[in-house]
Amino acid sequence: MQISRVYSNKSEIFDPIDFNVRADASRLNVIIGEVRRPTDRKRDSHNLGKTTLLHLIDFLMLRGMSPEFFLAKRKERFGGFVFFLEIALNAGDFATVRRSVEEPSEIWMTRHADGGRDFSDAPDDIWGHRALGFEAARELLDAWLDLRILKPYDYRKAITYFLRSQDDWSDELQLRKFMQGKDSAWKPFVAHLFGFNNNIFVRKYELDEQIDSVNQKLREQQTEVQFKEDDLPALMAEMSALKQEIDSISTQLDAFQFDAEERRLMEDLVNGIEAEISDINGELYDVRYDIRQITAALDHQDKFDLREIAQVFEETKLHFPDALKRKYEELIAFNKKVTHERDVALRSRRRELESRAEELQARREVLDADRQRSLATLRTTDTFAKFKELQKLLGERRAQFIYRDEQRKKLELLAETARQVRELERERGRLVDELKVLLNKQTPIVERFRGIFNQYCQHVLDHNGLFYFKLNSNHNLIYEIGLEEKGQLGKASSQSDGTSYKKLISALFDLALLKVYEDAPFFHFVYHDGVLEALDNRKKEALLKIIREQIARGKTQYIMTLIDADMPRNAAGKRQPFLNDEIVLRLHDEGDTGRLFKIPEF
Repeated sequence: MQISRVYSNKSEIFDPIDFNVRADASRLNVIIGEVRRPTDRKRDSHNLGKTTLLHLIDFLMLRGMSPEFFLAKRKERFGGFVFFLEIALNAGDFATVRRSVEEPSEIWMTRHADGGRDFSDAPDDIWGHRALGFEAARELLDAWLDLRILKPYDYRKAITYFLRSQDDWSDELQLRKFMQGKDSAWKPFVAHLFGFNNNIFVRKYELDEQIDSVNQKLREQQTEVQFKEDDLPALMAEMSALKQEIDSISTQLDAFQFDAEERRLMEDLVNGIEAEISDINGELYDVRYDIRQITAALDHQDKFDLREIAQVFEETKLHFPDALKRKYEELIAFNKKVTHERDVALRSRRRELESRAEELQARREVLDADRQRSLATLRTTDTFAKFKELQKLLGERRAQFIYRDEQRKKLELLAETARQVRELERERGRLVDELKVLLNKQTPIVERFRGIFNQYCQHVLDHNGLFYFKLNSNHNLIYEIGLEEKGQLGKASSQSDGTSYKKLISALFDLALLKVYEDAPFFHFVYHDGVLEALDNRKKEALLKIIREQIARGKTQYIMTLIDADMPRNAAGKRQPFLNDEIVLRLHDEGDTGRLFKIPEF
């Protein structure tokens, strides 16, 4: 697929542009902005329409139309325009796309055998497909382009690599349009472009999103449950005991017989409540004893005073050597350090014991209340009072059972969600292992691309080119592309990060990719906007030599924009102009007639 012709229904404002295509693509397609009035400081050769043409071609290749797009933003100027794009198809014939500014979602399309046609005044019945909806037109154009290499993706996914504007020189693979979205929107496509099975990368991103989503659900469920997942068996056992107690109380209440309940109360009182109270009292005594001991230890302060030792030596008229004094000082310092660390540990332990004492005291108060109620029930001789007390107890047990049953249901849901997380993580682990194996085995496309890219980098930049895929810390696909530092195998040179070198590497990337697929059903053109701008003259010459060699057989169409100040120069500093048949559009700064659209600046 190559660009053959761009024109409009208003040729007096927008001249038709015919590109060198197919066999003629062995010649460059140069769009040049000429400075004809260098002394006029009010004029500018950078605002003539070189980049606008790229955006117009993209519009005719059925990109979306945002409010910021120049045709929409200046609709008062462009409202009456209808644009046409003629495309040289891989099948050997041509296709023309018609799209208007007033109705940008209404597309007209037709196929024809010969190029160079003008359909600006063609009657409606000439068009094979009239007033297509936007999505239908994209599907039809995708079918006509027949870029089988891209499947299952459509042509729009990759076209921006070959319509590289000034904003797309900062990264070889992550174009400006990809920077706002998620990596999952473009990295699997890049993997596919280089011969990897993209499904495994797509699935990896899907699993990441699923795991994040299920983990969020798990966190929300955990806020509603007072137990842990591991507590489920104990909770089920407690519910079983509660159910048994509820059934027993209900049976006795129905029969108005309380002997069994009184025996149960007595058994619970002796074996349960009293025993637990006894255990709590014992533990509470030990805890409080430990607290008193810690408090006493913290209150005790060492009274060792070096001045008193010195006074003793003086009173006994003995010499107090400096060395001995220093040893005492070191001993005191060491003792203070040990005492401080001990005090920190003791205070921490005291806080733990005080917290435990509060828990034990609270639990004992609850047990005391249960004991009083049980004793009151056992001592009363009023049958009706016992009946009411047991009814109250039955209500409490039922409430406890209902609460625990709700917790059980939520806990079972939580356990199921946790199981889903573990299963997804296991699948992701298996997938990561597959990815590692996949990337360790380079595809033929990667190997071929690497060889061509390295050759181009050596010729233009005098360095080996680096290119390979790997996984980052999150096990997602990343790529390394740049220049190898001389004498350092596999180590990237910092030159790769410079603006000019980044632009050259991006340009060479595009060329190498087109070279890999030059005999396949793929794109066979590239539009490089401002590629020579701010480059060293030697790099310009080297890049142009590579470009001319690649397009020599007409399999790659190369479209470039520049201003005449960026043209390469010979050793004497004289400009080396392009041939007339290489220049498809001349723009200049001598008024409106020199612009892409022969109207005042917009």
